[in-house]
Amino acid sequence: MRGRMSRWPMRTPAWALCLSCLAAAPAPRAPTPLAASGLAPAVPRVRWIEQRAAERDTTGLVAALLRDRALSTRGAAARALGLIQERSTAPALVAALADRSATVRREAAFALGLMGDSTAVGPIALRWEQEIDPGARETMVTALGYLAAQAGAPTVARALESKRESERWAAALAAARIRARSLASPLTARADALRPEMRWRVAYALGRIGDKAGALALRNLAHDRSEEVRMSAARAIAEVGDSASGPLLATLLHDTAWRVRVNAAHALGLLGARDQAAAIRPLLQDASPHVRWEAALALGVLGDSASVPALTRALSDSSTGVVQGAALSLLKLQGERAIPTVAPQFDLLPGFLRSGLLEALGQVPGTMALQTLLARARDGTDPPGASGAAAGLAQRKADALAVLPALRALITLGGNTPPRDFTVVCNAADALGQLGDSASVPALTQLLHRFGTAQDADIRATAASALAALKTRAALDALAPARRDPERRIRETACAALGLPADSIGLVKNPLLRAPGAKPVPSVALVQTERGLITIAFDHARAPVTVENFVSLARAKYFDGFAFHRVVPNFVVQDGCPRGDGWGGPGYMIPCEYNDHPYETGTVGMALSGKDTGGSQWFITLSPQPRLEGRYTVFGVVTRGMDVAERIMPGDRILRVTLK
Repeated sequence: MRGRMSRWPMRTPAWALCLSCLAAAPAPRAPTPLAASGLAPAVPRVRWIEQRAAERDTTGLVAALLRDRALSTRGAAARALGLIQERSTAPALVAALADRSATVRREAAFALGLMGDSTAVGPIALRWEQEIDPGARETMVTALGYLAAQAGAPTVARALESKRESERWAAALAAARIRARSLASPLTARADALRPEMRWRVAYALGRIGDKAGALALRNLAHDRSEEVRMSAARAIAEVGDSASGPLLATLLHDTAWRVRVNAAHALGLLGARDQAAAIRPLLQDASPHVRWEAALALGVLGDSASVPALTRALSDSSTGVVQGAALSLLKLQGERAIPTVAPQFDLLPGFLRSGLLEALGQVPGTMALQTLLARARDGTDPPGASGAAAGLAQRKADALAVLPALRALITLGGNTPPRDFTVVCNAADALGQLGDSASVPALTQLLHRFGTAQDADIRATAASALAALKTRAALDALAPARRDPERRIRETACAALGLPADSIGLVKNPLLRAPGAKPVPSVALVQTERGLITIAFDHARAPVTVENFVSLARAKYFDGFAFHRVVPNFVVQDGCPRGDGWGGPGYMIPCEYNDHPYETGTVGMALSGKDTGGSQWFITLSPQPRLEGRYTVFGVVTRGMDVAERIMPGDRILRVTLK
């Protein structure tokens, strides 16, 4: 999520982030790391393989996987291939599903899941039918979920009937990822499971599938004695479109658990339950800032004009997130009439929120809104505001005659034009792609030649996406050389736009990618914030490079004074951006270390804007987030101070980080 954990930890608009990704429910205890289960202690051969993985070099790894006599070497090779994700190595991983070691079979299955090659569904499903090792069976089910192919649904349905509890749990999450309607019935049959760990997974999966056939089970689960189950059910009721459950959700607005209240308010907004707006309005006075924030957003989504006075008062809330939520809703409800009321927040809110508010102004019709966006986009003194305004202009297709020349000017290099902040260039380029401006192809093509810094890489990535969106012959011709770009995300964009298979992406050395050498590191970080102390225990076994990078930055006092720039109600709090707007980093990138640690409440992960783009931005989950698993590196867990993390709002700062 550097710059953009994409709602998942990034290019998702800051204002929209608050509406889309709330927790579903808790995950189980962290399993034994695949990296540590049954493997011998690290030896030189294994360290060599780990270094290959960090450098994204597959040389010698297939041979190590298929022919090395040592279990530790074969397991490390499978794990490395999963992290590198070079599609041409998939056949070797499929062959390793038959390895004599259950540990290697687990590693191979997990790697195939990460690789995303749906042709592996058949071999994994077949091996699962024959597999006797419980851990390997569970991992194979998880891998089928990661592959998200409908062909995996029959195997997942059978896994829901497994005698092993943990395998049933894995199957429920796999069903959520596959999202096959045929899985709604076997999931519903498990809605009365004895353990809440299964019941919340059922609710989460039914919501992700989105079939109204699960509505009755979800209504029952909304009364569950477990907070995690109620929270998941509230969210899922909206996801299946059960509009008849408005009154039920209104009762959950009074739940004793703040997470349930957040999800209930969010669900009422998604369902468009305007008749429940009066029940949401009192939550603007709730003790939890997360609840107040979500209530403010929901009232805007519902179009409840009667809430304007209450939302106007909420602009004076002590929590910055609530202020932004109220301002966003006032713009929705009043249009241009709200601009004088919310205008002070264009300057007063922290950068990330300010940018999101200006972006939302793009949806407000009228001359005043348009002129405000144009002026803000040209303002070189406020990069967060200018980049947000540029993103807002992307939504003004009706004003194309005024908008397109302004956006083209923002990406034009040279001449007497002062250099623009890279975030403004990125959002302007993205806007031109969204607006279908084929006249901007030459300027966008020039951006593809920006090399040297991590900021240049972000510019190239956005230019490539814009050209892919334009789809003209000139745009596609300009993209062709990007197939050899050092950034994998850019190669993926180019190959997809050109209609080339995923296995044509290939490996190219990225000079910005760093992999610190293995060394002893502290086991704990004490993060002293303005709200209190948060203690983080590192998971060096699963994510050595990520931990070592964090430790190196902390020793240099890099994080001291940084603001938590991004907070999403009941989802994450995020820090590590030197700019404070979500776009900054240390000037280099580190490789992803996807692993099997679940995203539970208090899990610490690395923010990205694409594979292998992590640097310094990190986040803490405020509730379990299965959707992040296999997509963002887990490198630690909060062991103390979760109550502190729950109180953090955008703009709150880290005072210092101490290592022990």
